[in-house]
Amino acid sequence: MLAYIGIGSNLGDRAANAEHALREVAALGGVTRTSSFYRTAPWGNPDQPWYLNAVVAIETTFPPQALLGRLRAIEATMGRVRRERWEPRTIDLDLLLYDDLELDEPDLRIPHPYLRERAFVLVPLAEIDGRFAPLRDALSESELAGVVRIERESVTEMPQQRVLPVSERIGALVRFLSESDAVRVRIERGDETIEISAGRRRSITTRSHGDTGSESGSARVDTIKADLVGIFHLSRPAPSDGETVDGDRELGYIEALGIRTPVHSIGAGRIVSVAALDGTPVEYGQPLFLISRGR
Repeated sequence: MLAYIGIGSNLGDRAANAEHALREVAALGGVTRTSSFYRTAPWGNPDQPWYLNAVVAIETTFPPQALLGRLRAIEATMGRVRRERWEPRTIDLDLLLYDDLELDEPDLRIPHPYLRERAFVLVPLAEIDGRFAPLRDALSESELAGVVRIERESVTEMPQQRVLPVSERIGALVRFLSESDAVRVRIERGDETIEISAGRRRSITTRSHGDTGSESGSARVDTIKADLVGIFHLSRPAPSDGETVDGDRELGYIEALGIRTPVHSIGAGRIVSVAALDGTPVEYGQPLFLISRGR
């Protein structure tokens, strides 16, 4: 049977993730066609990095449910953790089509229910199967603008083109307060509101985990960052925004190659923000916690 599988990644080394997934999918049957790689705008949740997408067609003997199970297993071995809908992911493998089969089951619908709505699927799909060219051509200019073909060797240079995460926005606000006479800064974006206040006689600075700069002033916000690549987990009981930390407390850990590396608060303070989701992949230098020091 001929199956079409969509591949997507927007965390970590997207090129390596996609190439790895292609090799794993090839083991499930004979690859007949593989599309180009495309840099694509995020769909469903725009507040995340842009994706790398492709579509591959394979001849397989696995029935649909068994094939889906194999795809889920590949995702798991590559660090995919399913928590929220349309969240960032190291890898995403979608069973788009399975021969001419139409299937509607609780955990599997074929053709994929969003196939006709997603430019990042239709463009690479039409590249390898002309039957879908009319659907691609019916897309609007704005939809097509969010799907850009790229050369395989230049994938690692893809720009992030994303809305800054909360942790980075907070850091920018803190820097603004420290360099101006403002007392309070407030940003509203949809249902999200970020507000930071500072007394006129105190200075607020930012400092990353491991920095050794001046600590003059009675208050600052430190960013505790990941020291390695792996899967991030919160300690139990899980720390939360606004919680006071006494002493050097373990807030979580990063798991990589079966080894757990603890993440500490590096002293007492108040947690301004938990910047990474429990159970999700993190990269080196990624913010994990923002902690306010001093009064």
